[in-house]
Amino acid sequence: MSKTEYGNKIKSIVDEEIFKRLTSPTYFNEQIKWQDRRQILLYICGDISDEEVIASNKDLSKLNDLLNGKTLEDMKKIIASQKKHINEELEKIPVRIDEINKMMPDTTVDIEKMRKQVAQIEADMDELQQQKINVKNGASVLDKQRQLQELEMKLNDLKRTFEADSMQDVYKAQAKLQEVQGNIQIINNKLQQADNNRKYKVDEANRIQNDISRLEKEMEELRNKYRVIEAEEFEHGDNHECPTCKQSLPTDQVENARNEALAQFKESRTYKLAEINRKGVSQKEEVTQLNARLTTLRSEHDAFVVEMNKYQDDLSVQDKELNKAQKALESALSAVQDVTTTDTYQAIVAQKQALQAEIQQLNEHTNEAITGIEQEIGSKRGLIGGLNAEIAQHANIEASKERIIELEDQQQKLAQEYEKLEQTTFLIEEFIRTKVNMLTDRINSKFKYARFKLFDVQINGGLNEVCETLYEGVPYSSGLNNAARINVGLDIINTLSAHYGIQAPIFVDNAEVVTKFIDVDTQLISLVVSEKDKKLRVEVESNYPTLNLEAV
Repeated sequence: MSKTEYGNKIKSIVDEEIFKRLTSPTYFNEQIKWQDRRQILLYICGDISDEEVIASNKDLSKLNDLLNGKTLEDMKKIIASQKKHINEELEKIPVRIDEINKMMPDTTVDIEKMRKQVAQIEADMDELQQQKINVKNGASVLDKQRQLQELEMKLNDLKRTFEADSMQDVYKAQAKLQEVQGNIQIINNKLQQADNNRKYKVDEANRIQNDISRLEKEMEELRNKYRVIEAEEFEHGDNHECPTCKQSLPTDQVENARNEALAQFKESRTYKLAEINRKGVSQKEEVTQLNARLTTLRSEHDAFVVEMNKYQDDLSVQDKELNKAQKALESALSAVQDVTTTDTYQAIVAQKQALQAEIQQLNEHTNEAITGIEQEIGSKRGLIGGLNAEIAQHANIEASKERIIELEDQQQKLAQEYEKLEQTTFLIEEFIRTKVNMLTDRINSKFKYARFKLFDVQINGGLNEVCETLYEGVPYSSGLNNAARINVGLDIINTLSAHYGIQAPIFVDNAEVVTKFIDVDTQLISLVVSEKDKKLRVEVESNYPTLNLEAV
């Protein structure tokens, strides 16, 4: 066989990888990676669902609510991220508190006393402000200012009354102008619509006239064709010979052929003349209908022309009205007088100017007194600024203390939150431990001698996935002698053979180190070292199903 044929042949009997697992006691533990060994064991013995694990331990009943649809791995990542964030925040809080303490000044002041001082100074300032107003606005000044306000009101009233009277004619003229412009727009729209309708009738009449001309031309052609066909005469050839043998045809056959040809000629001519007559009648009727429609269109066209003439007359009337309205508006606008040029308005303005001059003169004598009051107010304002600065500093101290309390409260809440995360972590680890024990027990129950360690506990309490074969507590990879390794391998082959449903010969190398093999369900081929034998020798024991192959 070729290599491919050989491989396919072997594969038809048993998969090569499975064959290796079933024929070598050391293959499973020494040739297969521990991750693959672990997958094989889980595949053979079956995994355990999370629901089974939770149901087996009542302490895990809260886990479903905590997971809320998330996987254990996702939840562990979330918890790790949250714990990292909390730790970072917990590390920052003492630093922040220390910074706030360093920034707070060591001053002790009587805040309430300072606030009372500020209130008293503000009351003094209010009194000074009132004094300033009283000085600035003496009785005579107030009276003058009241008179000035009355004059301003008179001016406003005069403007409103003047505009209301003089603008009435302007408003009326503007309204009339807008009315006429609207009428002109309406008439123009109607005129345009009538003209569009007229043009439409003209276009339709032209199309109909073209159709009539075309039909009359076709009718004339039909009449000419009718006369040509009607004038046609029957012609029959004088050749009376048979087209095949060239002999003369009998007289009766010649007569029959002529009569038949004549009948066909008459029938064809009658049909052609009837068809021409039918088409002519149809076209004549169509021409009659088109002429009737043409008469209607002309009548409708004339009606639209009359309507357009009426609208033209209306436009002429409205144009005259528009000219009158425009002139009336111009006349009304020219008649409007500027209120500021009237004698009444000028007299009030003169009174205002006189009062303003009197008020200015009165104010000049009070400037010195006002300046002194303002200086005293400025001094007190400076005192208030200093006191408020100290009060604000104290307020910052109080705010800093409140911030420290907030940070300490945040620190406590973060610690509580961290504790909750720790409890959830413990539940997850307890779940994993429970699942590990259940899974380990299930897998170990499938084997008689071999035991398996599937998880390794870390220093921090976490679990790492492993796959270590044990025999009587001794790891296969360290401390287990060759004989025990072989027997453990045979035990694993027994379980694998039962699972795959395949039994193959088992080859045991270095079999001389094994005092007693465990029971197996298939042929066992022992390879042993024999000093006395220089050539390969095969022995088959009748009472023990073992084939010994011995050689130096």
